Amino acid sequence: MRALILFLALLCLSPFASAAAYEDAIGVTFPDEVSGFQFRRRETFSQKALGAATGYLHAGPVQGTVYVYTGGLSSIPEGTDSAIVRKHFAQVIGEVKQMEAPGLASKVTVPSTPDQVTHLAGCGPQFIWKGYDMELDGAQLVSYTYLTVVRNNFVKLRISYLKSNPTGKAAADRFIEGVRKVIGRC
Repeated sequence: MRALILFLALLCLSPFASAAAYEDAIGVTFPDEVSGFQFRRRETFSQKALGAATGYLHAGPVQGTVYVYTGGLSSIPEGTDSAIVRKHFAQVIGEVKQMEAPGLASKVTVPSTPDQVTHLAGCGPQFIWKGYDMELDGAQLVSYTYLTVVRNNFVKLRISYLKSNPTGKAAADRFIEGVRKVIGRC
């Protein structure tokens, strides 16, 4: 009987005991699952300014990655309106456009429309974001980049899915909401 009670207690605790990755820079634990996306990998870059990346995957497939880094800056204002954040976001989107030159992607199309800012209800930070299309290894992708600042760190989300995936955008939106709640400690 005691063994059965212990087994049941362990079953109840297991969802709480299996965190995928703790991100010390922003004091957040990225869980094994976010909005139906399963944790796949975590990479810490050798240069401290580049931080770490935590990757997730959803059926479809839809891939989402969370990057936490300082970019070498010691003070980064929170939110999306500061000149520092806007300048960095322009740099990040510029890097997307430059992926064609070394052959990392082809047919990269970044619309000339202004950057957008989320207006999501509830807990968690807002993001500046932009969507774009590209071809990667012959596959047509839709991708989005989102950026915000948490505890003097840029938090960048990249999410991509096949252009032919009819549920890709809805899954991407759920991932953004889920990550927002994680980093907002909601």
